[in-house]
Amino acid sequence: MIARLVALLLILLPGGAQAAGERYVIGVENIDYLPYHAAHTGRFEGFARELFDAFAAAAGIEFDYKPLPVPRMVVSLLRDEVDFIYPDDPDWRSAARNGERFHFSTPVVSYTDATLVRPDQLGAGPERVQRLGIVVGFTPCAWQSRLETGTPVLRENAGFAALLNQLHSGRIDAAYANVAVAAEQSRRLFGRADALAFDPGLPLAQGEYRLSTRAHTGLLARFDRWLATESARVEAIRRAHGVGTVALEAH
Repeated sequence: MIARLVALLLILLPGGAQAAGERYVIGVENIDYLPYHAAHTGRFEGFARELFDAFAAAAGIEFDYKPLPVPRMVVSLLRDEVDFIYPDDPDWRSAARNGERFHFSTPVVSYTDATLVRPDQLGAGPERVQRLGIVVGFTPCAWQSRLETGTPVLRENAGFAALLNQLHSGRIDAAYANVAVAAEQSRRLFGRADALAFDPGLPLAQGEYRLSTRAHTGLLARFDRWLATESARVEAIRRAHGVGTVALEAH
């Protein structure tokens, strides 16, 4: 009885309808991954923020965004510390899922992760790469078979700025990173997007970022329908942030 009265008061009081509405927490990566997304400052921003806010407004719900270290994303969902995580992919961190079932949205945006080198090393081939840099928490899947042989040696960095600075200064031979993110970071760090070159002759991977959940399959289905019915608007948001269907423009 008390719970019903409290619920009624929440609806009747000013702002109560909002308080009584659906509210969900999305776990997001606490890194600078613009133009796709960023939460390294504690505030979630970029393409994904605009997209999820647009869906939430259309669905009459609210999203809170919880920045998390990349290695803790799956664990946080398994522990029900968040309702969703983004970005996710069925092929990522399979061991960390402990056999639990995850539900994935349809693709939100496509990506290309590729190997970057200094322009003077473009076309030198994979044997030239003895030291490969990545950001902590990321797995260079396209290099996996070579890494198992012991060459190249993997060098982890705390963030993309450190990673690209290491490559630019020659302390590593190549960096494995998202093409659009590397272009944005190069623009900021070195004043030009092509300061580092994407080498199409070196390992790369293409895929899609998805939203995932363990429990909220109904909302996930609503999100999928919204992506389909509002495809023109979704594409406009992608283009506004410089992301879209798989981009190989650094080629």
